[in-house]
Amino acid sequence: MRALELTARLLLALVFLAAVVGKLRTRAGFAEFVGSVGQFGVPTRWAPPVARLAVAAEAAVVVLLAVGRTAPAGLVLAAGLLGVLTAAIVGALRRGARPSCRCFGVGAAPIGARHVTRNVVLAVVALLGLLGWATAAGPPPSAPTVLLAVGVAVPLAAVVVRLDDLVALFAPTPSRPTRPAGRH
Repeated sequence: MRALELTARLLLALVFLAAVVGKLRTRAGFAEFVGSVGQFGVPTRWAPPVARLAVAAEAAVVVLLAVGRTAPAGLVLAAGLLGVLTAAIVGALRRGARPSCRCFGVGAAPIGARHVTRNVVLAVVALLGLLGWATAAGPPPSAPTVLLAVGVAVPLAAVVVRLDDLVALFAPTPSRPTRPAGRH
């Protein structure tokens, strides 16, 4: 169960780190994130503090997951934060709103069911990490366990972070109407 805990911690830490860095990389990027918060039903005057709170909570997840003894708190915070973010996405979708996903800073893809699914899967990962932590006893993880965790978590984190790009890459392209021969 040590591998499960470590894999969950690493996967979530990488995903939340990418979210924090993506949002804070530029002033314009953070401003766009603040604007998107307002599109999720948050009153305009509350959007900046809510955006700052969201980024601070994401950063706290990363820090808590990085330290072994605080990892359970990081897993709980990750699951809770993912629950709140998922509720916000579901609420926006129910209102018919489709703001751009600014989960990782920049992004033009409108929110949709895949974002809900992604967050639910990540919340399950956090809960599985807690299960792994609760049942793990004994010495620190061995080198093969760490390598296994890294080998699973890193590519999965890349898929999560680039999910919108992957969906766009494999989405069918709309066909353009063709002109009849001889007419230009």
